Amino acid sequence: MNVSNRVIRQGIAVTLLLGGIAIADDARELTWDDLIPASEATEQQGNNSFDPFAMPAFPTGVVEELNGVLVKIPGFVVPLEVSEEGKVSEFLLVPYFGACIHYPPPPANQIVYITAEEPMDLESTWEPIWATGELKTEFRESLLAYSGYTMTAQAIEIYEY
Repeated sequence: MNVSNRVIRQGIAVTLLLGGIAIADDARELTWDDLIPASEATEQQGNNSFDPFAMPAFPTGVVEELNGVLVKIPGFVVPLEVSEEGKVSEFLLVPYFGACIHYPPPPANQIVYITAEEPMDLESTWEPIWATGELKTEFRESLLAYSGYTMTAQAIEIYEY
């Protein structure tokens, strides 16, 4: 590879990296409670929200005001589509480790179905991440659960404690 091609590729890599940082900086940071409509918040709090067996798996309401908003939300990955190279391109983002696998799934408004613009390497599903992208309020069914939100993730980064 000649020097000019290397410089161009390095420039593109830096641009993509900085673009992802800029996207994440402009995004509205959400918590999982932000995804529950006010009309359902007290109802879901009536259930023991820390008891995964008390959570309904069927579709629930979503916060329509979040439709089309650029957001950044933390969570755990439940892989749905993994390449032979081990890269994850589609997954469910959930609020706690083991959701949809070790426990019944959370309510649909506590699951985001994510398609990654760039498939990501996932060392372990126990590591939480930040996902940034435009949130859509649309129900989607996967083999594991209903999700009340979808997102095409423009940036994915490891959650730092």
